[in-house]
Amino acid sequence: MRFPQRRLLIRRVDLTPPPRPCCLRTTTFSTTAAAASPDRRLLAVLRGCVSPSHLSLGLQVHGRAVTAGLHATDTALQTRLVGMYVLARRFRDAVAVFSSLPRGAAACALPWNWLIRGLTMAGDYRSTLLFYLKMWAHPSAPLPDSHTFPYVVKSCAALGAIALGRLVHRTARTLGLDGDMFVGSALIKMYANGGLLWDARQVFDGMAERDCVLWNVMMDGYVKAGSVSSAVELFGDMRASGCEPNFATLACFLSVSATESDLFFGVQLHTLAVKYGLESEVAVANTLVSMYAKCKCLDDGWKLFGLMPRDDLVTWNGMISGCVQNGFVDQALLLFCDMQKSGIRPDSVTLVSLLPALTDLNGFNQGKELHGYIVRNCVHMDGFLVSALVDIYFKCRAVRMAQSVYDSSKAIDVVIGSTMISGYVLNGMSQEAVKMFRYLLEQGIRPNAVAIASVLPACASMAAMKLGQELHSYALKNAYEGRCYVESALMDMYAKCGRLDLSHYIFSKISAKDEVTWNSMISSFAQNGEPEEALNLFREMCMEGVKYSNVTISSVLSACASLPAIYYGKEIHGVVIKGPIRADLFAESALIDMYGKCGNLEWAHRVFESMPEKNEVSWNSIIASYGAYGLVKESVSLLRHMQEEGFKADHVTFLALVSACAHAGQVQEGLRLFRCMTEEYQIAPRMEHFACMVDLYSRAGKLDKAMELIVDMPFKPDAGIWGALLHACRVHRNVELAEIASQELFKLDPHNSGYYVLMSNINAVAGRWDGVSKVRRLMKDTKVQKIPGYSWVDVNNTSHLFVAADKSHPDSEDIYMSLKSLLLELREEGYIPMPDLCCPTHLDSSTQIFWKLLTLYACKALRISDCIQHPLAGERRRSPSPWNSCSWRWPERRQIA
Repeated sequence: MRFPQRRLLIRRVDLTPPPRPCCLRTTTFSTTAAAASPDRRLLAVLRGCVSPSHLSLGLQVHGRAVTAGLHATDTALQTRLVGMYVLARRFRDAVAVFSSLPRGAAACALPWNWLIRGLTMAGDYRSTLLFYLKMWAHPSAPLPDSHTFPYVVKSCAALGAIALGRLVHRTARTLGLDGDMFVGSALIKMYANGGLLWDARQVFDGMAERDCVLWNVMMDGYVKAGSVSSAVELFGDMRASGCEPNFATLACFLSVSATESDLFFGVQLHTLAVKYGLESEVAVANTLVSMYAKCKCLDDGWKLFGLMPRDDLVTWNGMISGCVQNGFVDQALLLFCDMQKSGIRPDSVTLVSLLPALTDLNGFNQGKELHGYIVRNCVHMDGFLVSALVDIYFKCRAVRMAQSVYDSSKAIDVVIGSTMISGYVLNGMSQEAVKMFRYLLEQGIRPNAVAIASVLPACASMAAMKLGQELHSYALKNAYEGRCYVESALMDMYAKCGRLDLSHYIFSKISAKDEVTWNSMISSFAQNGEPEEALNLFREMCMEGVKYSNVTISSVLSACASLPAIYYGKEIHGVVIKGPIRADLFAESALIDMYGKCGNLEWAHRVFESMPEKNEVSWNSIIASYGAYGLVKESVSLLRHMQEEGFKADHVTFLALVSACAHAGQVQEGLRLFRCMTEEYQIAPRMEHFACMVDLYSRAGKLDKAMELIVDMPFKPDAGIWGALLHACRVHRNVELAEIASQELFKLDPHNSGYYVLMSNINAVAGRWDGVSKVRRLMKDTKVQKIPGYSWVDVNNTSHLFVAADKSHPDSEDIYMSLKSLLLELREEGYIPMPDLCCPTHLDSSTQIFWKLLTLYACKALRISDCIQHPLAGERRRSPSPWNSCSWRWPERRQIA
């Protein structure tokens, strides 16, 4: 995209200040009203004091009036003094002068109107309404007039007191003033801001005369209420009535077209602006620039920007914001420099527009430069600018700088607090995020929906479900749950706290689900052991016509890998190839992982080789796929190629490599890779690395080495490490070490029935029936119920579920007859059952036969894909002695796909 050269227009500026109105009044008084009385002369001067800059002259007149004794006798002069102080924004002085008025002056509506206007200008809307009521209660006060009601109605609208506003409206109608354009305009705005569009339209239709301002107020009410079609229809009626639109009309509708990115409507409005000669108006031109930028037509915005003769600060801000929104950050930075060269000083809006874009460039240094500019030029640090600075420092991982900016801010509001909470969560500081949220409550700051959505991920990362439920209750009380981003955060929090039922309940209650909501629910099911539900949700998402993205594809492929269901994965792969979206690096990496876990290493390698670009995730996926099959040489070779391509191995890479060594039984190679990770790559081992090393030693029968490693760990071992040791103790019949591992597991995960069953089987094989009884009593005391093991088989793309002694399948009789015949064939082959090594003893005979049959097929190197696909079949075929060197570890929930 070519940007036109910015042409700076040099204009001659007349530096002669305009004549002051008060001076003109004084001059007229001195030449033409010399014979007038002193009070008339002072009154004439006061009428020229119409702004805060004339306050000093007004004070002199007030002092002259007091000195001359006119202050207590001249009612007109006193009334004008009230008006002078109101226009000078000295509202306390205005109230003081009004309080000193004689009773006769209170009979005139003018001083009352001046003070009502002043209180409204000061934002003291309650005092405005109280003074209005006092006007009715005062015995000598006049009736309100057309100058009273507009400010009273405005105060009612500002306080949200619509009921009182209706009473004021009724009073104005009784006095015959509801037809006044100023009163009618105020009433329309009050009703429209309160969402009462029907009442606003009734007032509008009842107006005998309508000027452009009245039309604008009504159309603006429709726009703010979201009824754009009604506003457009009213705009047509306005043009049909012969009332020409002004700059405010076009600016209002141009903002609508910019918000909705409606370029066609915006071009039509641009044509109208040219027709009525309003394109040179600064408000219209600035809105046109913003409209073209938000409609992705930055070329037209640049042309308009170059033709504008009076480009001011708002113009530059609009153009810089447009460049940032369209991704031209470098051009936005150049505009920022040109803006300063042209003599226009950037404000906080300029910097707030520019700062968020620097995170895309990882612009930590540019952010510090802008921060230095703010400090040097004393730019006002409002809440939005503080939030923008804090946000960029957090996203650039400069937590101390973000904390310093926050500490230096004089005040805190909900925007700054929400930014701090989000920054803490982004940097993994969940406890600090919760503390910041509590600090907002202590300061009396009411959290909004954004703050709630920001702190919920902190509860999810800490698994603090109780706090999350409290936040959920707060969101319900304040009607925040209807916000999509709040509901998505609640869903994610409940899912990560293990309550998928509550997460799915919130999902089902959402009326308008967007792509983010669907993705959040699908990924929650996929990551929490419910892959079938994830696939079902993906089907529903497609049936409802919701557009999916690469995030969706990655989550669904992860679910296919967990089943494993290769035919679903292939279908999704076809969707990616033929669909409207193009797979990114993460979706392609998920494809590699899916094919690897589903037993199709060839396709995983094909997807990897076909990737135009690769990153660390894709390399780790293919290394893990080879490692799952125990192909250590191939995995190490891929590691070398990864380094040659310029990618650095991380902790995930070495986790896959050590796991590959564990599957292949190569202890020395696994130990070498572990030392290479810690010494050469300086990667601190995590809990999962130690779990792989324990598994590596355990599979090789070196249980003493595994125990030494557990004792020497820098942190306390978790259930995964002790579980790996317990499985190895079962294979190698080490009852003493199994007792130690089981005691630790019963403490860490007391409700996992698999550990109890495994320890019971170990004792049974060793003939320690007292140990079996002890484990069963422990299960009974802790109220642990054994989850029945089940299997599923995929035949002709249909899943069939089986439980021990299950007869619910419609073809169960035929299945059991086939199993009996196969049992006879197995015995003829000389098969002798060894349940303590190959499968759990708690299964019934038919299920045991099923597993033995699967193993026999694998040992004979038959094509298991002809009948059943199993991810471990290839590993079993490679075993030279499958019956005596079995290395399978059976989970409590057995899966066949």
